Amino acid sequence: MPPSLPLKAGLLASALLLSGCPEVPETVLLSDGFAPMTAECLHPSLNGSRPLPAAFSLLSWNIYKQQGDWQRELNHWADGSELLLLQEARSSPELEQWLQKRNYHWFQVVAFNWEQQANGVLTAAVGQASRVCGQRIREPATRIPKSLLFSYYSLEGAEQQLLVVNLHAVNFSLRGRTYQQQLDRISGFIENYGGPVIVAGDFNRWNPRRERLLHRWAEQEQLSEAVPMPDHRTRFAGYPLDAVFYRGLELDDVQSMRSEASDHGPLKASFRVKSSDKP
Repeated sequence: MPPSLPLKAGLLASALLLSGCPEVPETVLLSDGFAPMTAECLHPSLNGSRPLPAAFSLLSWNIYKQQGDWQRELNHWADGSELLLLQEARSSPELEQWLQKRNYHWFQVVAFNWEQQANGVLTAAVGQASRVCGQRIREPATRIPKSLLFSYYSLEGAEQQLLVVNLHAVNFSLRGRTYQQQLDRISGFIENYGGPVIVAGDFNRWNPRRERLLHRWAEQEQLSEAVPMPDHRTRFAGYPLDAVFYRGLELDDVQSMRSEASDHGPLKASFRVKSSDKP
């Protein structure tokens, strides 16, 4: 793990600012089936949509704006994944065609536009979401937004829908206040939710303060972390940046892989509905 990852993030933010000020548009949500939306939330129709299977796999990956040979790696890792969570996704015809070819339904939060392309978290699934909500939160130093996406999916064998949270955490909140605010926003959706929950993405956990905040928050929300063994996750100062947290599900397997296309490696986790939750 290169020790300069936060520095690289800072340099990238500086490059964005110097190359023509990223635009934060009115549009909040993009998708494969709906016009661009300025509203934060949408309730798509589930007519004709199939639920996720009772046993399913999820791939979470900071794709680094598709700057490397992302298609080769994603072709391999996403195989058999019913859910795909991307961070630093950059809207492009190539990515949209890749998703369409594999029959994924997707939503993306427009954190900002750069060079006329949307950047932000993107969640794709083999089934249509019943509800989606996208949010932005600005970095305290650069004012460039990070994004959150909340998606609800019908799940075979479960009494309540699966809530999936895709997160790209703020990077430059040195005192941790904005970082905690982002976690609190997630709590606003999950703390009183009785169904199964997954929170995954790039948590930018790179110092002891963030580790403490994240651990305390996960404990408060009764979330377990899916820790891969062996653990190849990208690290800074010994702390893994990416993670998958969950509750109300059985974890069957979790793997971490190294990437040559991104400065983050992906995480792939397999879950199934708890026997006690089956009707």
